[in-house]
Amino acid sequence: MPVELVASAFEETRNFYLRPLGEKIEFNAGVGSQFLGYRSLGREKSTSHMGGEACEQYRIGRTAGALASGRSADFYHEPFRRCAALFERMTVLGDRIFSACVEGLALGGDSFAPYMKSPMHRLGLNYYKVGYGAEIANTVDYAMSPHVDHAIFTVIAQDKPGLEVQDPDGSWIHVPVTPDALFVFLGDYVQRWTNGAYRSALHRVGPVPVDRISIQYKHRPSYSTVVAPLDPFVDEENPPRYDPFDTGSLYESLLESLLGGTEAAPR
Repeated sequence: MPVELVASAFEETRNFYLRPLGEKIEFNAGVGSQFLGYRSLGREKSTSHMGGEACEQYRIGRTAGALASGRSADFYHEPFRRCAALFERMTVLGDRIFSACVEGLALGGDSFAPYMKSPMHRLGLNYYKVGYGAEIANTVDYAMSPHVDHAIFTVIAQDKPGLEVQDPDGSWIHVPVTPDALFVFLGDYVQRWTNGAYRSALHRVGPVPVDRISIQYKHRPSYSTVVAPLDPFVDEENPPRYDPFDTGSLYESLLESLLGGTEAAPR
């Protein structure tokens, strides 16, 4: 992954969040954009407390057919040309990581091909500013609630510390900022497919002592893929541990519950 491309993506992201709010909300995310675009401070509801997530967010990526908003996916990519180039490089890296996962599970190379015909990969661009939690009256000190990603896996770059991952005993481990390195962790879908043989990583963003940007690439299957434990991981001693999850309608309903179905007014 070219170091200069990652650096320019951070700069492009930083410049976007310096724009006036009135300009940013022109790219508001919603059902019509398949949730591509801008999510204002606190718009995403927390799953662990009564407030919202203490960051601004933006999503670019692939879509399933035409957008209902009347705008093209390219419209939402427009403020992030360097990030869009990074996204395309990440998809290549993601395919290589996924191939390694499949090989590690001793499965055939085409085992997951039916689920990856039109993958819905996403690139997230999050901005955590000091004081954002207080600005939306959050009562917790962490900036992003503990969660697992609805993805096969996530690749993250961060310019400042903040990312934390929970270890098996429940302690939170700080993920250091390592120059010219990317951090990878598994998501919910690979855990479901493997019936828990591979585990997803519960993670959060802790207190933010300095303004911080994170770039997250999520490797995802085709729209409406039903993710459920696969036969090689299920037997009499290991019955299915997870319900099927539809990455189309069910995932969209989840996003709508967290973000609201319409282009919400800024807070």
